[in-house]
Amino acid sequence: MKKSEHKYQFTAMPVNLTACLDNNCRSMLYTLLQLSSYYENRCRAENKVWDGWFFRSNADLQAQSRLSENLVRATISTLFRIGIVDVRLDSKSKNQSPNRFKVNETAILQWEKYNIEDCIKNPDYAIITDQYRVTGWKPSYLGKSAKASPQSQQTLPKIEDNTDNAANEENIDNNLFAGTHERVSTKSKEIHSPAMAEYKQKEDALMARLNRVTSWLDFDKLRQEIDYLVKSSPSKQVKEFTYQRLQALTVSRIPFFKKKYQTETDNPIGKRFFNWLDAWEKLHAQSV
Repeated sequence: MKKSEHKYQFTAMPVNLTACLDNNCRSMLYTLLQLSSYYENRCRAENKVWDGWFFRSNADLQAQSRLSENLVRATISTLFRIGIVDVRLDSKSKNQSPNRFKVNETAILQWEKYNIEDCIKNPDYAIITDQYRVTGWKPSYLGKSAKASPQSQQTLPKIEDNTDNAANEENIDNNLFAGTHERVSTKSKEIHSPAMAEYKQKEDALMARLNRVTSWLDFDKLRQEIDYLVKSSPSKQVKEFTYQRLQALTVSRIPFFKKKYQTETDNPIGKRFFNWLDAWEKLHAQSV
């Protein structure tokens, strides 16, 4: 990807876990990761010790995630239940809403051992938002913590198609975190247009190959193919989401290539990778 393409900041998303989450939980996870990264960087800039905890009210989370008040509680409950986030409750709140949060990076990494295809396609791995409308429901953080793994999700109902999630009465503005072609519009005809479907198919194929290749040359070539693909993107928004997806996948693959080439000091491919990595890290350090 060319440096000139980076006109905006990125928030790295864990690929496997994100693939398992429904749209509401994806939105909340993205929000929490972005906040955690922001406060960590601020602590470092102020030479303070970062303990992982940050403050956000329910109203703040509504604004940043574009979820309703009830969906904020339900998604936090879901992420707490599977061990992705820890919370501390607001003692002054009538609803005992959490207002301090800590992202559990160790728990997130556990999802990397699973196959991405299973995370995308296997309904047993699906993580859907807690059904808060059910009579007697209460958030998981008000009871005993229920740490879970994908295998324990088998009791959850099969994930539903969330194509029109953004238009539901609870969450009319939640259209940012669906699949690439679903995030652009809530109108079914536009979502399922032939041009969008063809673009999405090509994007998915390239991303899947990126996740499998073991040579940096192949990975770099595929990144260039994605640069070429976005020239035909149906809109600016689609182009931006494609690059966000590429960014997240790139972040997840960097450790593999570092480990592969760090012991091969004379390998020209390894040298090329580390030259790219040095420039990439400097570029993103400036954008923080």
